[in-house]
Amino acid sequence: MRQLYIIPIIHSRHDFGSLDQPIRDAKSQFTSASSMESNQRVVDFFWNELQHGIESWRLDYSNAFIFQDALPFTGHPDRILEHRIVDELATKGSANHKLVQWLVSQGATLEGTESTELLLREYDLVRKSLAEGVNRYDEPVNSASTGEVVETLLNQRDRFIAGRIAETLNAHQIGILFIGMQHRVQDYLQPDFQVSYPFGRMKVHVAASFQDAV
Repeated sequence: MRQLYIIPIIHSRHDFGSLDQPIRDAKSQFTSASSMESNQRVVDFFWNELQHGIESWRLDYSNAFIFQDALPFTGHPDRILEHRIVDELATKGSANHKLVQWLVSQGATLEGTESTELLLREYDLVRKSLAEGVNRYDEPVNSASTGEVVETLLNQRDRFIAGRIAETLNAHQIGILFIGMQHRVQDYLQPDFQVSYPFGRMKVHVAASFQDAV
């Protein structure tokens, strides 16, 4: 039996790279500066509690593999780009990637997780939507067609992630997946996986309210 711990996460501004400022610009049009600061404290509290929780685990990390939302799979045996991305985002302040760094320092193996092609397609869609939202804010950008494309991409990403986990883990090995709350990777896993949620599962409407905090 293969074990997978799924940890739903809140993305912080440090995780978005070049999209950080456009996202903040869009949010600033309907969110006050004080509210954004308060929301950031919620995100910081989430990651602080999560880090304390994970550091209290008693796992054999030499037998654990880390899978990370939005971390591309390059196929390189040394995962050079994957480690570089984690290190760069951790340096920029990402609590998520600092935690991944800590797990690797404990002996866990970092794995490329996502399809680069699908990530680039979603990046382009988000970038265009943000540009439209900022430049033509009086018009809705979340059209039904855009929503369908986003949902399709999300499902494709989840299927790819499940495939990466399945091809990586052998029997009796442990996977730790940090994944955004809207994802449903578990729907695409093979039946020989024992899936656990050590920090619980959040319903979609709760996930949406948390994501608004970013």
